Amino acid sequence: MLGTPRRPASLADFLPLLVGQSNVAFALGAFLLGLLSNVLANLLGGWRIGRITGSWIIVLLLALAVVGIWDYYRRRTPVPVVEMVEGRPSGKAGLVLLLSTLDPRARGAPKQCERRTAEVMAAAERILSPDPARCSESDFRALLGTNLEPELRAIEYHLAQGTLRHCWVIGTPDETDDKGKVTKGSAYLGRVLQRWLDHLHPGHEVAFSPATEVRSRDYVTLWNAVDDIFRKSDLKANRVICDVTGGLKLMSIGAALACMGEGRTMQYMDARRDWKGDPVPKGEMAPILVDINPYLVQPGPE
Repeated sequence: MLGTPRRPASLADFLPLLVGQSNVAFALGAFLLGLLSNVLANLLGGWRIGRITGSWIIVLLLALAVVGIWDYYRRRTPVPVVEMVEGRPSGKAGLVLLLSTLDPRARGAPKQCERRTAEVMAAAERILSPDPARCSESDFRALLGTNLEPELRAIEYHLAQGTLRHCWVIGTPDETDDKGKVTKGSAYLGRVLQRWLDHLHPGHEVAFSPATEVRSRDYVTLWNAVDDIFRKSDLKANRVICDVTGGLKLMSIGAALACMGEGRTMQYMDARRDWKGDPVPKGEMAPILVDINPYLVQPGPE
């Protein structure tokens, strides 16, 4: 079934239809070269230089014009260059964390995995209980080895540098299906993480902002959320770092794109190798700085 032809929404859409070329600049350039060749043919058509006829003179002049224009733009047009540097990050005053849905990372027989999962989920609920008596040391130990531990170690790293003052967390909201069943998102884990830090480092001075909720795979909103933190925070961009360890892989990419502005950096937690490629002690996690510096280079003569 044939649909109704789409009307061009703007002049930019109409011009390619008018000239029959998707690349308007190319079509316009071809038209101007054709016009120039006609003008030169009228002026030089009867010329001869030795055995060289006016037609060949025109071809030679057009070729020189094309080469001259190309060389001009080659020398004058800035070329975007991206430099990526890895290393160990310096201590930052602000830390942005992406949170994944709580994963106990259980291993073993199915019943062992189920038991481990139930233990971790129950521990997280007790940690958030308003009654401190319900929470015990074993509840915090249950979180070791889960996918929440890298975020805790990221906080501890910058806290140990004596610089960390503020932490932002971004996670997914709870979702309710048609039957009323609630599936826990990851945003609530920001409060679990804060309680865990309070337990390990009582008296710390790290302020936690309320979790920013972004729906799963809503990469544009995530990008904007990270960008807003860098732009609207009282801290300068070079004093804030975004940890992209958590979240879905594409969510990490969305956050990483927001970190490509001037002075912005990101990191991820690596439990196997440090930034030099050397193995780290068993159980230790080392942050790896990823500093991407986009800049323009003015090409010079080759």
